[in-house]
Order: sequence, then structure tokens, then C-alpha cells
Amino acid sequence: MVKFSRILLPVDFSERCLGMTHYARALAEKYDAEIILLHVLSPVFITPEIGMAPPAIVAVPQWLVTEKNNLLEGLATSELAGLRVRRLVYEGIPEMQIVETGKSEDVQLIVMPTHGYGAFRRFLIGSVTAKVLDDSPAAVLTGVHMEQHLHDLKEEFPIIACAVDMKAASSQTLASAAKLAIDFGAKLGVIHVRPPQGQGSAAPNPADLQPQLEELVASELAKSNLSFAPGQVESSVENGDTAQTICGFAERIGAKLLVVGRDHGDETGGRLRTHTYSIIRQSSCPVLSL
Repeated sequence: MVKFSRILLPVDFSERCLGMTHYARALAEKYDAEIILLHVLSPVFITPEIGMAPPAIVAVPQWLVTEKNNLLEGLATSELAGLRVRRLVYEGIPEMQIVETGKSEDVQLIVMPTHGYGAFRRFLIGSVTAKVLDDSPAAVLTGVHMEQHLHDLKEEFPIIACAVDMKAASSQTLASAAKLAIDFGAKLGVIHVRPPQGQGSAAPNPADLQPQLEELVASELAKSNLSFAPGQVESSVENGDTAQTICGFAERIGAKLLVVGRDHGDETGGRLRTHTYSIIRQSSCPVLSL
């Protein structure tokens, strides 16, 4: 279940990164969390003109470190006023440094946009974000279209969607989404998607699985001691492409946040967790992957 006491916000001083402070603030205020602003200075590699020598690393000049420290000190001071904020400037490979800082600082949530430059790792997911999603044990809040929702935080998260595959690992994802919905006074929508069947196979009837999903939701809410008012929770079983159907459901119910599970390198995540990247690429709202 969600317990955010320390939130990491990597920044490169771009508008997209600055916009993420709205999300970090909303969550930090709700959970009395500390925000860590992190800027990573990439090392400079010089390749020798001749010979077989490997590229050499040139130390980042001190004047640049000082400049970035000064910029970071003045960053988002009004947006994050009243919150506990620390500012760190480190040198290293950005994606590796973000992951390591998250671990060393015992961060529970990393908030970052996905720049969507090129196809290095996952099409529209930038290489830094993809690496963090792959390697960090912390929850990650991100999304391709984050900049379209920066003003929605006036309502925080009025509707939250959650995708489950009805395997054991889904219980934690569902419990976290439900807790977020309770904390923000939001409605909760839960979806389970059945993928297309092979050629010649009939698609399963979603109605046959609807009672099972409703029982899962009711059981998890009871186990987590969470209670919603009547009409505040809806669930749906649908057939179709997993990522596309999940994102369509979230958009249809007007969700401002989509909660999914992701694979952390074990075999317990289930089928849904293999679709995290596609979901993030297609979602019209921010995605919290646990």
C-alpha cells in the first residue's frame, strides 16, 4: 500500500521537469513527504584520435558544478514553498545516478516526465525514464502527456483508474490505488483486460469474469480496511489489446491518474506488467507504476 515519505524529483531545468513539481507537491502535501530535487551532471567522454585506448572521462569543471547548484537552489521555490525540500547536484550517468540516489535516500516515489526522444529503449519513452522504470524498486509517476494535465491539480486526482490481471501480485497494486483514492477523495475504476484469442478461438465473455473481478475488489478493500461510499467504485472486464483497452477505460471514466504494476525482475508480476511501457505511451493521463 502507498506510503510516500520521500519523493525524488530529477530535474534538467526543462519546462516539462519544472511542471512535475505540481504533482510532487500534491503528493508531498498529502503524505507529509520530503521532496528531493536532483540534478545530474553528465560526465564528458573524450575518444582518442588514434590507438586503441578507451574513451577518457573529463572531470566536470567546478564552475559548472557551482552554476548548477545555484540554479537548483532557486528552482521552484514558490511552487514548493512550505514543504521539506532538499536539493542535490551529482555527477554521473543520469539514469544510473537517479536509480542509485533513489536507493541510497530510501525514496518511495520518483516523479519524472518521459521526454519521448527517439527509439533508444522504448519508442516514445526516453532512455532515462525507461532505465529508471527498469531498475528502480521505487514507484514511478510518469507519462507521455504529463504537460497536458498540469492545471488539473486544482482538483488533485478526482478519479483514479487501476489495471489488474487478477494474479496475486495485483492485490498490492489494487490496494495502493484504493488507498490513493481514499486519501484524495477520488472515485476508483478497476479494469481487467482479456487479450485477443488465437485464430479460431472464441473471445471469452467479459460477463463471465465480472463477478470474479468484483469479488477481488471487495475482498481487497475489506482486507485493507478501506471503505468507499456507494457509487464510488466501478469495475469492468473487457476484451481487447491490453494497453489500448486499459488506456481507453481510463480516458472513458475521466481518470486523472492510472495505477499499474510493473515487473521488478521477478516472475510474479503477471502478464499485465509486461505492458507497462505501452500503457505509459498511450495513456492520456499520468501513470503511477508500482
